[in-house]
Amino acid sequence: MSESRPPWFARREITPFTLDDKAINEIIEKSSHAVVSWTTKESHPVTAIMLYVLVDGKITVTSTTNRAKYHAWRRNPSTSFCIWDSENIGRQVVLRGEIEILKDRELLYNYTLGFLTRARNGRPPSEQRLRGEIERFDAPDRHMMQLKVDKVLSHSLDDLLKTEKDGIDVWS
Repeated sequence: MSESRPPWFARREITPFTLDDKAINEIIEKSSHAVVSWTTKESHPVTAIMLYVLVDGKITVTSTTNRAKYHAWRRNPSTSFCIWDSENIGRQVVLRGEIEILKDRELLYNYTLGFLTRARNGRPPSEQRLRGEIERFDAPDRHMMQLKVDKVLSHSLDDLLKTEKDGIDVWS
């Protein structure tokens, strides 16, 4: 670090420690879970870890109408999804945007196919296994939800720590 910058500077000014688009996409494609957010009627924040599947390049989740997130997102579709590198939690992506709620059987099919294929290390399931899983998901009040991303934020803790350790002034 430069003599003119205090030791805390790198942890306050984190802009140089963002991930490039390739790294962001790799994390989103490789990961399977996200911490998602919504707010209650009283504007209290809520988060939960949810499984997601990329369907046609969109982060897709599912819920039935007896879940708080369903009602919250119907009321206010604003959300954020925090996704971390499954091999390094210090590499994170936050996607801010809005949830679109859909009743779509084809989307349920593609979600379930993606879910099972990922669970089987890239091997698609048999048609029988796929049908069985769709039957488990296919409650009459099941809805599909897709994230429409407005803003992408990211962070690489490794880069920040390396900069501190090596004494590099990335702001010069």
